[in-house]
Amino acid sequence: MATETTQFMVEDMMCNGCEDTIQHELKHEDGVQQVNANHVEGTVEVRGNVNPSLLVERVNALGFSASEQ
Repeated sequence: MATETTQFMVEDMMCNGCEDTIQHELKHEDGVQQVNANHVEGTVEVRGNVNPSLLVERVNALGFSASEQ
């Protein structure tokens, strides 16, 4: 499988703590190599062999409002 970079929106990230929570949780998902959350831009970028829909669901389960672009 090829490594891809996926980006999705998270409208309600408000601080560095929100970024840390999302990054920590997504790093443990199968196939994830790198996670970068940015609360200023409201984006999460994930590098790896992943299903973007599953990542969005995982972030939503944390209490955030994530959506695919």
